[in-house]
Amino acid sequence: MDVISTVHFGKQYENAFWDPEKLQMVFGDGGEFLNNFVGCIDVIGHELTHAVTTNTSPLDYFGQAGALNEHISDVFGIMVKQDAQDEKSPVADWLIGEDCILPGVKGTALRSMKEPGTAYDDPIFGKDPQVAHMKQFKTTFEDNGGVHIFSGIPNRAFYLASNAFGGYSWEKAGKIWWAAMRSGKIKPRCTFKEFADVTMDCAKELFDDKTAKVIKKAWADVGVLDDVGSESTPGNWCGVL
Repeated sequence: MDVISTVHFGKQYENAFWDPEKLQMVFGDGGEFLNNFVGCIDVIGHELTHAVTTNTSPLDYFGQAGALNEHISDVFGIMVKQDAQDEKSPVADWLIGEDCILPGVKGTALRSMKEPGTAYDDPIFGKDPQVAHMKQFKTTFEDNGGVHIFSGIPNRAFYLASNAFGGYSWEKAGKIWWAAMRSGKIKPRCTFKEFADVTMDCAKELFDDKTAKVIKKAWADVGVLDDVGSESTPGNWCGVL
């Protein structure tokens, strides 16, 4: 598919976004708090992944499905960054958009996959609103049902799984997430639990039961799954490609 990329959007526009109708990535130049969107390889990877999601497992952009949409973009954005920097999971910083924060802003990045909700805390710019556990989940109509807020929950699950595996994030966790996206089982209104179930099945299909248990523990640690000891039945619909 052809994708349009637009830079220098607007005037002092402090954001980057994906337009699914126009198949267009858009990057602003920044302003008072943020800039350098096209200079952040993870941000570019994030927006490009929205295009991939649109064509593999289109998720409604609202609520948990929308948060999964944002989460998947963060997953592949962080893997692009870690690949470029040759970073293995245990030593990576797991920060998204760290080069977008202007000097003077009290923060380190746009988001932290390791510790959602800690990326910035500035008296003017505001505080990072992300949450890291299902106990913090609530129904809201802001931010399309909290797509950028609650994506912190699956983000931390991916971090936990990758860190438990060690090595590069794309060697196991990334392959599992990619297989899940291509499984045909991700519904437009997919919930966190449904997505977690697919990743566990894909882990069994691609690797083994031990790998699936690591994935399950990661989801349990963020409150998406609550019974680490139970067994799930592989659906046999996950492939490598």
